[in-house]
Amino acid sequence: MRSGLRLPRRRTLSILGMGIAATGLEPADSHAADPWNLDISYVGGAQAEARWTVAEEFPGTKLILNARHSLRTEAAQASERACDCGPPSTRRKIRGTIGTHLQWGKGELGLEYGVLSLTWRATQRDYAPVEGSFRADRDTLEWGVLRLGKDDPLGIDSYAELTLARGSRTWAYSLRDSPWRFSFGFSFSAGYAWAESTEEAFRDVSNMIIGTWGKGTISRRRWGSMYIEQRIANGWTFSSPARGGTVSREALARFGYTANLRGCLDLEVFAEKRSFNFTDPILVDLYTKSKRIGVELNCTFREG
Repeated sequence: MRSGLRLPRRRTLSILGMGIAATGLEPADSHAADPWNLDISYVGGAQAEARWTVAEEFPGTKLILNARHSLRTEAAQASERACDCGPPSTRRKIRGTIGTHLQWGKGELGLEYGVLSLTWRATQRDYAPVEGSFRADRDTLEWGVLRLGKDDPLGIDSYAELTLARGSRTWAYSLRDSPWRFSFGFSFSAGYAWAESTEEAFRDVSNMIIGTWGKGTISRRRWGSMYIEQRIANGWTFSSPARGGTVSREALARFGYTANLRGCLDLEVFAEKRSFNFTDPILVDLYTKSKRIGVELNCTFREG
């Protein structure tokens, strides 16, 4: 399925980013560092080169718009701790997180890949950092995550995914008196997906899904961050594999480097591969993939 929104023109994005900073919003870490930090909002634009698509008209230069914002965040009442063991934490309740990822091609192709996501509600716990130890950095629990999209380069006419619940945890390790920081996050989700391929044999496919999402980051103050991530939504059924019918599998792997430029602005260089697979006990499997390599300019912020 499609993933990603990006802003067509960097100059427009720069003006937008500076306008956001001027409204009293506090700059935040790049969204590339932790995709489950829903307290962070961002808007960004990118230019990328695409390859490995299903038809000759889809490779080439792409313009991308990427954005996310939570409509309401509020501090949650802290629970009493039985002991002073472990770092203190803060909790927030988050409502109505909206995200989008759009990709435009050249000429008459127009919008060829797009995703719109909505998270109904979430709770997030952020732990105080402790240098010299590997500890939990953030816990996020999301309820009712809806994703809608289409992906012409992968031959996906439409895709809908309803995640009932998604739980994520990020761990971090900071060296004492050192600018280096290491983090690793993992997410697990469960829900249902509906997919329609442009191939007649794989239309109206629906199945339950189990999702996994892992991300590792190495960062150094003033140098920036490098990260690698993989996200998979595996379809499955209660039936025997010989009778369960067609199931879908969506996957994304991405590597990137992010550096802060000024204020809320971050520059990111990335390479990613996304794929979609239909598996059937009788038909020949259908596998499609696409690669993008590009540069993105983001403004990340949180309410101050």
